[in-house]
Amino acid sequence: MFQKALMFFFAARVALVTCQYEKGNAGMEKQKMKVERAGTLDRILDECSGICPSPWSDHLLALNDSGGKPEIYEINSEGKLVNTHPVPEAVNRDWEEITADTAGNVYIGDFGNNSNGRKDLTIYKYTPGAPAGELTQKITFRYANQTFAAGEKKEFDCEAFFWANDSLYLFTKSWEKGVKLCRMYVLPDHPGNYEVAPRDEVFLKAQVTGAAISPDKSRFALISYGKIFLFGANGGRISFSNPIACIKIARKQTEAILFEKADQLLFTNEQRGMFRIK
Repeated sequence: MFQKALMFFFAARVALVTCQYEKGNAGMEKQKMKVERAGTLDRILDECSGICPSPWSDHLLALNDSGGKPEIYEINSEGKLVNTHPVPEAVNRDWEEITADTAGNVYIGDFGNNSNGRKDLTIYKYTPGAPAGELTQKITFRYANQTFAAGEKKEFDCEAFFWANDSLYLFTKSWEKGVKLCRMYVLPDHPGNYEVAPRDEVFLKAQVTGAAISPDKSRFALISYGKIFLFGANGGRISFSNPIACIKIARKQTEAILFEKADQLLFTNEQRGMFRIK
C-alpha cells in the first residue's frame, strides 16, 4: 500500500512539470507532441533503466537497474523478450544506461552514484564473439572536479550516456534542490582508467535519467522525469550550445530513451511502459 501511494504521489508531481524554466533560461522552445503507447516491456525488465538499438539485429537492447542480474535483454519494438545475453565477468552494482557503437560493441554504464561516494565508476564494453577473456572489458573513471569532501554538492551521479565519434558522452544527474546542473563528460571508448573534466554544462529544472543520439548524429536527446530535451549537434559537435526543444511527456518514472529514426523517439519507464513520439 505504501509503495502504491508513493508512486501515485510521484506520478502526480511528474504530471505537473512544465518547460517554462527551460524556455526562459536554456533557450528551448516548448513543443507539444502526441505521445503514443508503443508496448509493454517483458516482466523480466521490472526496473528498466536503459535502452538502445541492437547493433546485432533489428531489435532493441535493454537492462535493469541496480541489483539485477548482469544480463542485457534483447526485445522487439513492442517489448517482447527475444533473447537474454549474460555479460561475463560483470557485476550489476548500479547499471543505469546502455549504448552501442557501429562496430558491434555494447557499453553498459555501471556508474549510478546516488550517494556521491562511489570510487569504482565503471563502463563495461561487451563484444559478443570476441576471444575468451576479451568478451567483457572495463573502462573505469573518476570525475576530476569531485573532491569527496563533506558537504560537496551531490552532482556526480550519472544515468545517461551514448556513443558517438569514437567516444562516450556522459550526462550527470544532480540531486540538489531546485534547478539542476547537468554536466557533460567525454571518455574514450576503449579500456583504461581515466580522469575526466567537464566538457560542457547546462541548467535544467529536471534530473537527467537517459540519453540518446539520432542515427544521423544531427541531434541528441536527454530524458528526465516528465520531460525530454532536444539539442542540435551541428557538424557532429556535441554540446549544449544548440538547444532545440523541451517536450513534456509526464509518463511516470521515465529513465530510458532511443531514436528509432531521425524524427522518432521511443522511451520507457520503470513501470514497464513503452511510448513513442514523432
